[in-house]
Order: sequence, then structure tokens, then C-alpha cells
Amino acid sequence: MTAAHYGTISALTLGLPASCAIPEAKSAIPKQMFYMKPPVSARLKQRFVSDIESITMLALLRPNTINVAAGKKTREILVMGIMQNCKDAPVEVMEHIAKLRSASNILFVCVRDASLAKSSDDSPSGNDGVQSGNADRQCAFAVQRILPVRAGHQGEAQIQTYVGNWQDTKAASLSLNGETLDDVWQSLCAQAIFGDSDGNNLDARLARQSAIAELTAQIAKLEGDHARAKDSGKRNEIYVKLHKAKKQLEELQG
Repeated sequence: MTAAHYGTISALTLGLPASCAIPEAKSAIPKQMFYMKPPVSARLKQRFVSDIESITMLALLRPNTINVAAGKKTREILVMGIMQNCKDAPVEVMEHIAKLRSASNILFVCVRDASLAKSSDDSPSGNDGVQSGNADRQCAFAVQRILPVRAGHQGEAQIQTYVGNWQDTKAASLSLNGETLDDVWQSLCAQAIFGDSDGNNLDARLARQSAIAELTAQIAKLEGDHARAKDSGKRNEIYVKLHKAKKQLEELQG
């Protein structure tokens, strides 16, 4: 059997067992099936038409294909490759696909030509971070997770799409860790988002990451406000807020 692949990337090159790899002959998914029925907005259709070259199923992770116990929450995990023509990961497209395949958890492998990369920023929270700028093609892993509902808050659960760093497709790999499919999914999420395989306390880690991002943005704004303030009383007020925010950030990062 020849496993489905995008150039140098396949389930096997990612380190996944052959037992879960999708045969190349059965792997192609016509992108039209995602925007023809049900019909989508003109904007989203354009994203599929212009930004997506092809969609391929690379692997299907189930208890019988990777030899783990069934999960309580996770029925199966699809590893889906998206060959894109755009620089940033196609979040709108992935969110639509995930909505249509809501019974399955999906790990997306976004693949782009290296020529599309313009930034050398390697920030874990950004789509432009490139771990190797010499690759002909680069990939980034992406997953969706339901955000924990904060204590005292009500309403529908919010879903967040997380995209990891771009890297040389030849260096990209995944590991299957855990005794159940739930454990495997948590670990894969950690690999996609943080670049490590520790799936423990993932919601807490994500909450901490979000808090750091919010504080960083708040500090940048306060510093600008402080520099522009002419009234001494206002400057002192902003300084107090700035000092507090920096202390909170230091504690989180420590």
C-alpha cells in the first residue's frame, strides 16, 4: 500500500504507524464537497477556491488502528492535510470542515510553499513563525478545542482554533502518547499548540497562554498611553496600572 502524501509528508514520515495510514488511492477529498452542500457564504467559498489547492486524508486514528483503548470523549481522530496557496493557515476553512465533521476530532496538517513565508518571527502564538527557512515546503499543525467555561459564566461553549509554528515538512513529526484515544488527542493537541507531547492540564496551560497574551497586549497599550499622557495625575494613574500588569505577567511567566 502506498500511503497518502504531500510531497515529502505522509502519515509515515510524521511517525504514525502504517496501520492508521490512508491509502493514496482513497485519500483525496474534493474540496467542493465542503462548500457545495450545504451552501456557504460567498466569502468562505472564495477561501476554498482561492486559498486551498487540495485536501487529503492522511491517517485515521481509532482504537483498532493504533492499538489503544477507546476514549470516553474521542471516537476517532482524523489527520487531514490541507495544501494551501496562502501564507497564513486557513482558519475559516478548517473551522467549516470541523463543523461538518463534528463527530470526529481533526488534526490538520497545513502545507504551504516556503516562498509564501515572509516573516522570520518564531512566536509560538503566531502563524508566521518558521522553524526552518530552507525548506521547499513547510507545514503547521492545527486543532480545535472547546474553551473551558469560566466559573460563574453561562452560555454556549466557545471553540478556539490553535495553529502551531511553521516548520520544514521534512522535520515535522507526531507521537502517539497515552493509553486511551482521549489521552492521544490531548497529547496531539499539546504537540500542535505547544510543540511538546504533555497532554496533562492542557486547559490550564491554554488559559495561562491566553492570560499572558492579554497582559502583553495590555502592557503595550498602557506604555503607549503613559508616553502620551501630559497630565501628571493621569500619568501616575496609568503607571500604577502598568506596574500591576507587569507584575502579573512576571508571575505568570515565572
